Amino acid sequence: MKISHPYQIELINASKIGIEHVEMIIEKLKAECPDAFHTDSTLGKRRFHHKPASDTPCGGFVADLDS
Repeated sequence: MKISHPYQIELINASKIGIEHVEMIIEKLKAECPDAFHTDSTLGKRRFHHKPASDTPCGGFVADLDS
């Protein structure tokens, strides 16, 4: 799920203020749009371009930056 344009603008504006504001908006989005965020079960099905951190579940990846 993609977040709506107003939420995108809110995140962009928060990024101009600082990380604390971005984190506040993310918490707001998690409450208002929970389907926009991956869960452990959905991450397990996702294919990443770059290999994620070892503790991130995934269904695969294209490139391994460690190689």
